[in-house]
Amino acid sequence: MNDDHFALTRCFFCGGSNNILLATRYHQTSNHIMVPDHSLKPYHDKVIDLEPCPKCQDYMEQGIILITINDERSDEGWEKQHIPNPFRVGGFFVVTEAAIRRWFNDGMIEWCLKHRWIFIDYKAAEQIGLTHERKDTHEDK
Repeated sequence: MNDDHFALTRCFFCGGSNNILLATRYHQTSNHIMVPDHSLKPYHDKVIDLEPCPKCQDYMEQGIILITINDERSDEGWEKQHIPNPFRVGGFFVVTEAAIRRWFNDGMIEWCLKHRWIFIDYKAAEQIGLTHERKDTHEDK
């Protein structure tokens, strides 16, 4: 089967499998073969929205997802993009609302509680005790 008919997307938060996209509009070629009006191949294995997978949705119901990043290695202006894409360093934590209230200021607390996730610089994550420093993960070799 031609893989233009479907795509499997990735979860923005954990990177795991997320949604299955199926082509819904087709046209007939001169050879009488039905093909999708638009190929879904470019969307396969890509993040296409900020909709969490079922596992991350469950995490968001339990607490707040913290995803560690290295802001120094991220592209300039990453935080202004529709789908932000900083340099991730592999940390993925689910913490309680009480922890968020202890660690962040009022504006950040409100954002975290509303969206149920936040990027956190790996250095800050280390300072609050979420990680153990691993230089090979964070710095250029």
